[in-house]
Parts: sequence; structure tokens; C-alpha cells
Amino acid sequence: MSYEEYVVRQPSDKDAIVSAPLGEGMEVLATVNQYAQVDDRGWNGALVEETSAFRLDIEQFYDMHTLLWDEACGQTLDVRNDAVESSVDYESSRVPEVHLYNAFEFDDGTTATLDQDVLVTPDTAALFVQNRARFSAPSNRTIFTLFGLGIHDGTGSDDVDEAYVVHDHGYDFVVAHDSGRYLAIAQRRPSTGRTTFDGHRVGRQGVTTGADKSAWQDIYEENEGRITENDRLEGKVDAGFGLSVGDDTDVRWVTAIGFGHSEQSAIEHALTSMWNGYHAERSTFAAVWESWHENNAQSPVDDAYATAMYEMSLTSMKCAQDRRGGIIAGAFKPKEFAYRFVWPRDLVADIQAFLSAGAVVEALEALDWLSHAQITDDVTDRRGIERRGTWWQNYYGNLDPHWVELQLDQVGGPIYAHWLCWRQTGDDSVLDAYYRTSRLAADFLLGWGEEFPRKHQDPWEEVWGHSTEGSAAAIAGLRSMAELAEAAGDEEYAARCRDRASAWASNFEAHCFKRDALLGDHYVTADDPETTESPAADRRPDAAAFMAYWPWNVVDADSEAMRSTVSHADDARWRASRNPCVGRYPGDDYTPTGRDEDGGWPLCEAYADVVRWQSGVDEDAVADYVFDDSRAWRTAAGLLPERVDGDGRVRWNSNLQWSQAMYVLLAESHARGKPFGFAPGE
Repeated sequence: MSYEEYVVRQPSDKDAIVSAPLGEGMEVLATVNQYAQVDDRGWNGALVEETSAFRLDIEQFYDMHTLLWDEACGQTLDVRNDAVESSVDYESSRVPEVHLYNAFEFDDGTTATLDQDVLVTPDTAALFVQNRARFSAPSNRTIFTLFGLGIHDGTGSDDVDEAYVVHDHGYDFVVAHDSGRYLAIAQRRPSTGRTTFDGHRVGRQGVTTGADKSAWQDIYEENEGRITENDRLEGKVDAGFGLSVGDDTDVRWVTAIGFGHSEQSAIEHALTSMWNGYHAERSTFAAVWESWHENNAQSPVDDAYATAMYEMSLTSMKCAQDRRGGIIAGAFKPKEFAYRFVWPRDLVADIQAFLSAGAVVEALEALDWLSHAQITDDVTDRRGIERRGTWWQNYYGNLDPHWVELQLDQVGGPIYAHWLCWRQTGDDSVLDAYYRTSRLAADFLLGWGEEFPRKHQDPWEEVWGHSTEGSAAAIAGLRSMAELAEAAGDEEYAARCRDRASAWASNFEAHCFKRDALLGDHYVTADDPETTESPAADRRPDAAAFMAYWPWNVVDADSEAMRSTVSHADDARWRASRNPCVGRYPGDDYTPTGRDEDGGWPLCEAYADVVRWQSGVDEDAVADYVFDDSRAWRTAAGLLPERVDGDGRVRWNSNLQWSQAMYVLLAESHARGKPFGFAPGE
């Protein structure tokens, strides 16, 4: 059976992402979104959105619209607003060429379809799109392409660009730039050799009249089948251009978007794609992706569905890793907040997953990113905490800090990642290369409490207190450091780390396990929280607590406290009502509506299922996740989301790489017969 037969067609916000595993294409990441069934405006289309280049946290453009104008009907139909149905799919679980399909109906009953294939060229920084529009009857038509421009880096930029039209090497280009970042867009119709635009406009987004009116207003809203030309504009701009196709009923053309640090380099990258042609670029793209999988990761399970999911999860993680080694949490922007940042915590889970799959190079590159991101100067944060040896909460792609709270899983976790990389490779050069990094982090932890770790922010970034998961991660970090120090011949330091970890572990249950709490006896989000939450953070159960067993190895799966906690994960207040997926905690309102919704988080269910499996509560829990339960949670392209609704359907962010990492880890753990990547025990 083919890969496509296993894809559950679940639309979401960002159904697919595409990048290249090597070369300049690693610097380009594009997302594809299918709006059907998830948009309350009645949109049913699918389109390329939020493409980035050179830093994966910086958007280069928002949307790539395709519009079909029909003279006889006097209609302009847009791919997002007016498609009557759509789909998104990958070429395979190992080759993330994205296939988009959109269907249209004109007022006179004529129908049309638009097929688009999308890839990133490995050897140049370019996004390449192969387009085919087919119409059920002839009529005079023009096909328009429109981009919502606005290079945005998340640092408060106002999306102000300059965009203009130039002619180079026989092609027309729309060029846009901001802060030394450029993109250049061109199109070509192979059957006619047409490389120039049939009308073009650079406009200002949101402007409906006058000389600066938007290209969207000119092409779509005014619906005249022609463009009022404008060559150049500064501001928050959009740009559109035409392709006159007459009465042809089968139209093929290609669109290339080149990226660069100058106008000429962006144009050259787009031209290289055009000159090579889509077929050649597709062959190269498929070959390098197949080679990456062959050289790194082979599915450990003999099951077609699970193999596809395993491969697709790794493909997604690799797409989100840039040349610096960092992996953005997700290519997703809910409510103007982007996940296009690197969280050390998420990166540690990615490293664990890559190592389990044998992708050692990717794991070491991510570890190297952590080393470069560490705070090594004497810096005091806004709480007055001396932060030397720690990491900021998350980072821009260039290693600048974004959020800055102290989270102990983002201090202990990197030490653990170093230890795990060293243990898995058996390479003492790995021990030596990052020993100072881990020693600085351990120095901080040793100064952060005598009997128990002092307060810090919980992993969900909502509560300041003695968080259960963060405290366990700190213990795991010190135990990992003890192993590293012992191997380096520093017995005294190893003993200090073990003694402090032992003291903290002996007080773990007293701080983190509560009797007669919200659902009964269970671990909670955090002890002695400073913030007011409802339900209270020291009364509610929390799925992050399951990490105290795996990977942090602080609490046994079959301990009374952990068994009691996991027994409550089946409570309707904590899980999706009609699907076996536990949420972060009861009353969680981090949802699209900002209200507590029925649903769960696949990554949370993964940690709970490992506890169920290893405690004997449900010996099939991990197998059920890997082979069955996860089927309901995926998007059209096969990615696991951050959150699902009560039925298990995608509800929030299908690009969360932590979710993809958990599938890889569960598949590997199931195949091995034990969880992969336990931190050192006491």
C-alpha cells in the first residue's frame, strides 16, 4: 500500500512544511496551509504561506495567492477564498515535495482545478513551484499570482519593505527587500517561452483607492481581469502579476522565488531554478532527501503506517533545522505570536530523538547550537538572577534572546543532551568539546538551592514556583554532569553534583506530590506558585510531571505517586473526551479561543503512555500510540499537532517539532522494548 493510503485528511493551521536537508536550500523553509473545515470565513483553499530564508525565524513573505479570471463570467476566483475543495499531500514520507490541489466552480457552471507542486532547491536558496490549471471549457482567461510581502523578523519590525519590478536575463522580476534581505519572484510558461508579466502591480496592503492601492484590491476586488501597473513602492506592500492564457484549457507554468543578501543574488537564485527546470530540481531534491534517510535513520518497526509516520516526523524535524544547528519549535503564528524561535527545552527533545534514530550529525549540530547559545557572561535578568551558565527561555535564529525567564529544564536539559550525545557516540571528543558548557550549567544548578531547587518558571511558561518537571530536569542535569565529570577525571566535582542531586531527589515528593488535590493524589504543576491560576498550579495534575520518570529518571514508573498520577490521566477533565489523548492539565485555556476546550496534546499523551507501559498499568499503551491512536491526530501531510480536539482532530499547530520528536522516540522505544534516553539514575 502507498504512503498516501495512510494519510488522514485533517486540515489544520500549517499542514505541511518543506525545506532541503543540505546546501543553500537548508536556509529556506516554506509552509502550506489548508483552510477547509478550520476557517470560520468559509475558506476552503490551500496555499503556500509564511516562507522564510537564511534565518528560519524571519518571514520573507506571507502568502502566495493564485487567482483565475474568466472574461465570460466576469469573475476572479482566489485559491484561498474561493476554492470549493482542496487537499495537501507530500510526495512521500521521505521526500517532502508538497502537492496542493484546489477545485473551483464559476457562476456559469465551468469548473477548474489547480495543481501545484512545491519544493526547495537544494543547491540554491529558492522556492520552486510547478503549476497546472485545467478548465472544463474554453474562455478568455488570465491567471494572476499575488504575494503578500513584508519581511518580518519578530523584533518589532513594521513589515516595511521596498518592492519593485526589474527585467534581467529576459525575465521580469518582482524584487522586495528589507534590512539586507532580498527576494526575487519570476514566472515562466514553458509551452510559449513567456518569461515576462502580463501586467504587474506593487501596492500597499489594505489600501483600496488611489495610486497606492493594493495589488489585491486591483486584481481581486475590482475584478476587471487587468492590472493598473505600478512599478515601485515602499511600505507594507503586496505585489501581483498576470499570465494571459487565452482560451487554453490546460495551462502549465512555473514560479520561482529566489532569496539572497542582494538583489543580484536573489535574482540569480531564481534564474538558476528556472534554467535547471522543475524536473531536474525535483530529481535532485528527491535524491538528497532519500540519501539523508538512507544515511541516517531507518524505521525500527515493520509496519507501513508507523514507518511512514516515523520517516515523516524525522523529515519534519530536519526541515526545521538550519545550518547553525538550531531547530525552530514550529512554523506557526497564532495570534501574532510566532513559534519560529528555538527553545533549548524543545531542542533537547529533538536531540534525544535524532540520537535514537541514528542521526548523530544533526544531534551534534543541535548540541553545538546549545553551546553557542549559553549565557557565559555575568548577566543579571529582570528578576535579579545571575544567569551565567544558563540559557534564555528562547532565541531568535541568530542566537539573540527573545523570552528570558529561567526554566530549569533549559539548564539541566542541555547537560543531559551533552551526556546523551557522549554516551551514544562513545566519542571522548564530544565529552571534551562541551565539557565547559555543561560545567557552567552545573555550577549554576549547584548554587540554586540546598535542599531543593529554588523557584523557576514551569515548562508551560505560565507559573513561577517549584515546578515538578523543572525540578526533575535539574536533578537529571546534575546526575548527567556527575557522569561527565567522572569521565573527565574530576571525581570531587562529580561527588558534589551527585550529593546535591540526591538531596533534591529526597525532597522531590514532599514538594511536588499532593494528596487530596484537584483529581485526588497526584503530582502537580508547581509547589508554592506565585501566580494565580484556576485550577491552582499546586492543585492540578500536570502531564509534564510524567517526564520525572522519562527521560529525567527521578521517579520510578511503578512508584505509588506516579501510578496514582497516571491513573487520573483518564479523567474526562484532563483528556480529550472521545480520544485517548491527555492534555497539559485540567482547565488549560491555551487554545485558539482562549477558553478551556475539550482536547489533548499528543506530546503529553506520549509521556503518559510511557509511564503506563513501564508501570504495567497498560503494557500496550506505547504500541497503541505508535500504531493506532496517532492516526486520528495527523494533518493532511501526516504531521502531529501540538493539540487536538475532543475527537482527536487537529486543533492547534501541526508544526510542533516536539510532537514529531515524541513519535520517533516512542517508535524507537517500542522497538527496543524499553524507553530510549533515560538520564543517569541515582
